[in-house]
Amino acid sequence: MIRVLLVSLLTFSVQCSSTSRKPSSTDSTIIQEETQKYIATVSSPDYNKDSCGAILGSLQTNLKNLDWNAYTNDDLKANAAKTAGLFWQLRSGIHKKLSEVGKDCILQARDVFHMLRDGEDYLGEFAYNVAALNPADLDFQKQAVPIYNRKAYPPYFVRTDLDDPKFVFKSGDLMLARGVSFISAIISQISDNHSHYSHVVFVNVDQKTFVPSTVEAYVGVGSKEYEMDFALKNENARLLVLRPKSAELGVAAAGYAMKAANTRIAYDYNMNFKDYSVMSCVEVAVYAYDKASKGALKIPMFPAQLNLKNDDFLGKMSLQRGSLVTPDDLETDPNFEMVLDWKDYRLVRDSRHKDAILSEMMRWLDQLQYKFHDTPKSWVAKNIVQPSRKTPLWPLVQKLLGAPDIDKEIPRKTLGVMTVLNDIGNTLLVEIKKQDEAYISRHHRPMTNQQLRESLERFRQGDLAKYNNGEKSLVHKALRP
Repeated sequence: MIRVLLVSLLTFSVQCSSTSRKPSSTDSTIIQEETQKYIATVSSPDYNKDSCGAILGSLQTNLKNLDWNAYTNDDLKANAAKTAGLFWQLRSGIHKKLSEVGKDCILQARDVFHMLRDGEDYLGEFAYNVAALNPADLDFQKQAVPIYNRKAYPPYFVRTDLDDPKFVFKSGDLMLARGVSFISAIISQISDNHSHYSHVVFVNVDQKTFVPSTVEAYVGVGSKEYEMDFALKNENARLLVLRPKSAELGVAAAGYAMKAANTRIAYDYNMNFKDYSVMSCVEVAVYAYDKASKGALKIPMFPAQLNLKNDDFLGKMSLQRGSLVTPDDLETDPNFEMVLDWKDYRLVRDSRHKDAILSEMMRWLDQLQYKFHDTPKSWVAKNIVQPSRKTPLWPLVQKLLGAPDIDKEIPRKTLGVMTVLNDIGNTLLVEIKKQDEAYISRHHRPMTNQQLRESLERFRQGDLAKYNNGEKSLVHKALRP
């Protein structure tokens, strides 16, 4: 059966593969048909630790070859919603079997999840009549509550047995979130696990009142408890809910998360997961389940790897090559079930743009050995703003320079490089939006992720040529080899 499936799906791969930028008349229902075959396969006994590598490998190949430009706008509008739903079913089916396969297949599944979610994001452009917005124009706390308000947003994916009118959170649930800033984008793109998530939200449900709240760790704030409505509306482009398979362990872990919030543990800028005296957002989850299980449960089961070959950048960010736990690593931890996936489709295009920008910037740092160089703004941030944060002069400095209320513990070198990265990111964002809008005006559809990255590479080459010729450069004065 497996051999027959793989042979039949080769046809799917060939038909989906295209370098053309002009949509053809190919019928995308073939994607639905072959996805349904995969759903049936991963749900059957034929999918196991011995066969998962070949099955997921064929799925990876097909998804990599899938070019949405092979399908017309009308075709995608007609079929996008159903195809996206099938992609979610396939992700769910693979996720349910994570505990039955080994490390290699779990890492393959991680890659498959990324590609399926990329597909869902692009299909959402056709399935729902939602205008893309700039998150900077939104007052998030005045928006409808994500997840709870089901009428205000396009349909989200939720496990059928948990599809209540108002979703019910449980103690120990972990929400993987994606924010709207470039800091969020770099967290999602810096490791080998190029993902869609940048933040972990720990859910606690009061055992007497049954009121849910969250425990989160933020730069400049540390660990703190938040009301659920506030947390759900806190600049989220996407949310994924994971539920511990052991409800009892989830309740115990929530107790430890609340301890971290009540003692206001400071933020961990060095990502030292062996030291619980300071914590990042993902460390709150690691700590809570470690303590609740008395050391028996170490999450995530398979952390990401930081392989970036750029000592200059790693040094400025206080990072080291090797194991690096990122929020998305929790998605493929077999100790949790995937129960809900919500997206704000108004912000998905902006998120796609920022992912493409940071993915390319990381490639420039890694493969082309680009380095960040100080700008007047970053010099002031490092040498005036950050040092004054620890002195009585801070209110005056903040007023005169219009500086944000930064954490006094943030390392100077990290603040400097993040200032440059954020400015360059915003410069590239203006460029990529301009390119994408021009493409939309011609083809009535946005660029695919691959096209976004190709556009950024063309911009890099042109901007580098300007810099080398002594002309005005938008990027290379502050980021260059």
